[in-house]
Amino acid sequence: MKRLNTIVILTSILCLSGCMHPAVVSIVQDAYGAVLVENDALVESYFSEDYLDEHPISKLSDEMGEDVRNRKGIELMNIKELKERQLAPEIVKMLNEKYGEEWNLIAVQTSEDTIMIWVVSRGKQKYSIVDGEHMDTDIYFKDILK
Repeated sequence: MKRLNTIVILTSILCLSGCMHPAVVSIVQDAYGAVLVENDALVESYFSEDYLDEHPISKLSDEMGEDVRNRKGIELMNIKELKERQLAPEIVKMLNEKYGEEWNLIAVQTSEDTIMIWVVSRGKQKYSIVDGEHMDTDIYFKDILK
């Protein structure tokens, strides 16, 4: 009986941790890390081709590097995944229409009054950052979060 309880508890933990998608947070963290070591080829590997077509890598790297410097390190950027239940219904609807069910929203504090929102999506072979937008914290709390 004790062994059965242990199996049930471990199975529950694994199921719950699967819902958290720690990989998507690490993708964003690792992209910022690649910026710090000035490895544009590595930075590019975290983004979708479509996103890179609209955002030149040199400008993207400069902006991301500035964000890290504003916060004095990646660890102080408060990078976290936002779950659907935390988001305004309009945002969930918009993301579902644009990306289907395969999206994750990551929030990054880039300064005292700005937040960077990254959309990470699972492709055929890997997760990629497919969209991103800087916004004022007032807009973030008013329009993005429930």
